[in-house]
Amino acid sequence: MTVSAIDFAHLDRQSRGITSAEQTVGDHGHIAHDRDRRSQPQLQSHLPNEPRTSRPRRITIARPRRRCAARPRYCGATIGQWESQVYRTPEQVEPSGSGHPHWITVQTTRTVLIVVHTMTAWNRLADILPVFDSDRRIQLLFTFPDVSHVTGDVERHLDESGAIRIAWSRAISDEFDLAISVHHSGDLHKISAPLAVLSHGIGYTKIAQETGNRKQETGNRKQETGNVYGLGRRWLVRDGSIPEAIVLSHEDDRERLALTVPEALPNVVVAGDPCFDRMRASRHLIHAYRTALGATADTTVVTVSSTWGPGSVLGRHPDLINDLLAELPLDDHIVAAIVHPNAWFAHGPLQLRTWFADALRAGLRLIPPVTGWQHTVLASDIVIGDHGSVTGYAAAQGIPTALAAFPRDEVADGCTIDLLGNLAPTLHPLRPLPEQIARTITEYDPGTMGDLRASATSHPGACLDTLRATFYRLLQLPEPDRIAPEFPYPASDLVPYQEHVGACWISCEWNPDGLGGNIARIRRWPADVTARRRRGHRTTDATLVVHEDHPRRDLSANADVVVVSKTDADSDELLCRTLEQRPGCSMAVIEVGPGRVRLRYRNGTTLEAFSQGSLTGPLPVAYIAAVAHIDPDTAAGEEPEAYTLMVGEHRITFSLTNIDSSPE
Repeated sequence: MTVSAIDFAHLDRQSRGITSAEQTVGDHGHIAHDRDRRSQPQLQSHLPNEPRTSRPRRITIARPRRRCAARPRYCGATIGQWESQVYRTPEQVEPSGSGHPHWITVQTTRTVLIVVHTMTAWNRLADILPVFDSDRRIQLLFTFPDVSHVTGDVERHLDESGAIRIAWSRAISDEFDLAISVHHSGDLHKISAPLAVLSHGIGYTKIAQETGNRKQETGNRKQETGNVYGLGRRWLVRDGSIPEAIVLSHEDDRERLALTVPEALPNVVVAGDPCFDRMRASRHLIHAYRTALGATADTTVVTVSSTWGPGSVLGRHPDLINDLLAELPLDDHIVAAIVHPNAWFAHGPLQLRTWFADALRAGLRLIPPVTGWQHTVLASDIVIGDHGSVTGYAAAQGIPTALAAFPRDEVADGCTIDLLGNLAPTLHPLRPLPEQIARTITEYDPGTMGDLRASATSHPGACLDTLRATFYRLLQLPEPDRIAPEFPYPASDLVPYQEHVGACWISCEWNPDGLGGNIARIRRWPADVTARRRRGHRTTDATLVVHEDHPRRDLSANADVVVVSKTDADSDELLCRTLEQRPGCSMAVIEVGPGRVRLRYRNGTTLEAFSQGSLTGPLPVAYIAAVAHIDPDTAAGEEPEAYTLMVGEHRITFSLTNIDSSPE
């Protein structure tokens, strides 16, 4: 919801009973009241136990902060007041006041401005804002500074969430009681409020690129600490002022800051990492997260995490996700992809889904840019990543982690991600992938990442408590008498983009490990992605099974088996029609009921299979169809023949019978 540039100071006065004699007309035509709040008995009557002393001030280095002579305050404004206004373009005439003081419902006493630069910031703020849970003294307002090159439609997301959004011009012209930002870009120093700044990732890890490659000394990686995003003077000292609270996740960051902005040390608060704590508090939901991805206890969930930029996994190895899908069997593997919101919104969500269209048809779980990445990391058996924060959080949470890309010249020395580059094994995309993944998982030693976990946070489990104490100190309010809630990530928020697998290669190995002649091991690989030479399904005896609705005409034309959807028409007629329309197909198959499958060869032979238990997974009837296609003599007689299929760790038992092909 947007907010028009109207006179909220008038609302504030009417709600508090301030007379017109106490009002003065300020710049821009706004009505402003006496700047010295302590002289107003009306305010004191609202806050008998919460006296407001002079506002905490930022450290002034060069010159005092510029303040307008009269800025309207938002203290005491209510949701009803904000929601009653309609956004007006600059050329429209603005009303002079609200006119309806009875809209005021809850008498809030402090107003907090939340600055949301990007969708990454919005994601991090969701971990922080529970510090204000259930406190009716606090009114939250949100603003979008529009200084990022990748906005991600932040304003629309704010509106859809129900947040009260004010224009950035209002945010820097009016007064608030506290401002919070998880980015350092833009004119944050112009906000008239105590300012708290935090990191939006796993600490401060990246070198801020100026005009291409950063400066570095010949022969080593020694860096100027001031180039680290969020820790340098250019990020923290603006117009001679420093934020009132510089929130860090680790004591080591304090030491790094001391090298660049020593005068900022009195304002440092080492609070820990809110995302680390919340992920740790969500571990009991791992089973639910895996279920949301379609994984069972026997499934290996392989997650690829890519940050933004040409040095990321997606930038350096854009085919890695397809290679994983082509080489890992569908029956016991799920591949998920987490892409940084900056990449999503730089190229556009539609474009990313278009680029990953073949991978989605091959079974990829593409995690949306707003929610779900923490859930997916916790559900993973291995994370393949780069120098982004998601990979760092995976390693810090004890998930086996491998690096497919790691541009060391973009990573700050001594940070958590720098440790990750030294400790995590490297995955080589040009070598066969299944063996590398299996080796990384089996050889993973949690102790090797102990230093990395310790570097992620100095106060595990205590971040929200420290943040709340800091924010309420700046607000000059006593903290609520209950601890801040720490919400696990809801499993319902994990809704990946995915499609049904409609084409796959199936191999059938009879009598595996000498278990018996009627036992077969089944393996499936998606057909929408193509493996590199000498990679992928390593057998020439494979059946191509394609659903009749599949969009790839080349796969449909070359399918050995076509799966037909059940309709009201006669099943045998549907099978016959399918074979007539697809001359290259040798078998058509349809599920005619629960656990009951009918198969028809081109020569007219019709079989019926009865399975014990439900058929699940991509193209479930394809298991039986592949067996019958590979060995047409499996049901030469009219007596039922029993078979057992080994699909991953599962067993499927079914019988095949040669039946009359007359209509049902």
